[in-house]
Amino acid sequence: MNRRKIILDSLRRLPALNIDSEPGLAFLTSQLEYLETQVYEKKREPLDYEALVPISTEAGPHVESIVYRMKDFVGRGKRHSGQGGDIPRVDVFYGTKSVPVVGSAIGYAYTFAELRTAAALNQPLDADRQETAMRAWRAHMNQVGLYGEEGERGEEPLTGLFNAPEVPQSSAGVDLMTASPGQALEFINDHIAQLWMTTRRNSVVDTVAMPGRVLARLSSTPRSDNSDTTILEFIRQNNLSKTERNIDVQFRAAADLETAGKGKTSRMMFYEKNRENLVFHIPMALLFHAPEQRGLEMLVNGEYRYSGVEFRYPKTAMYVDDVMG
Repeated sequence: MNRRKIILDSLRRLPALNIDSEPGLAFLTSQLEYLETQVYEKKREPLDYEALVPISTEAGPHVESIVYRMKDFVGRGKRHSGQGGDIPRVDVFYGTKSVPVVGSAIGYAYTFAELRTAAALNQPLDADRQETAMRAWRAHMNQVGLYGEEGERGEEPLTGLFNAPEVPQSSAGVDLMTASPGQALEFINDHIAQLWMTTRRNSVVDTVAMPGRVLARLSSTPRSDNSDTTILEFIRQNNLSKTERNIDVQFRAAADLETAGKGKTSRMMFYEKNRENLVFHIPMALLFHAPEQRGLEMLVNGEYRYSGVEFRYPKTAMYVDDVMG
């Protein structure tokens, strides 16, 4: 059944609305359908979670939990005579984790008086409510995608991109707000190289997230007194990811990293943004249901389902805390 017919049938089931005019009902139906279409199709600037985390909707709205396995491996080949049974082997170690898929809701409403006026005068409905509902959903997903949320009624808490306990964490040992250009260059390049070596050269950093003030300093401070190149511009062209695989590392600021580290210190994150490594599960994006009566209003409820950020290969990421002293 198409959305227009669902909306029209719902309006006809609202006797308190008291609109006998078929043209009036048709106008309201077209307005509600149009506004919903505009809300879904509107181009928006990506929020942090949309830019920083691969998103998966593949699990489907029916799932109750996401089960995944974190992987590590050991072993390598070596010279063998072809005789004897001492053949080298590899082994793969799995850590299994299950996280719940939880539901949430958001909605908006029009009073019957507003709807009658719109139907009688062919007056467009206010579009701000649908857009605000969409904004509220995206803001919620941004918070969960970056920092997770506490569990309710005994449910396991969800973790986000910046607070996953399985991701390795260390302290900076340098204050990037006061560090010399040389110290800042060495610090960032050392951590890009460290992740590359930790993963046995399988993964390279392609994304670095940091507090906004740190990014502002790196992007505005000259590399030297007689240079017109900033620290950040120089790092972009001179780092291991660029040298090894010609990858342009993305340096981005993200919300609340000033206090995301251990003991409420600042936090920086180096990682390879790849669906094989990490993914944010949203099995059901925001879906608006048919209008219904609630008192003297027409209510449009929306629901969505989500889980946390899954790190399949935690060693492809690292947190570095206290980068602002």
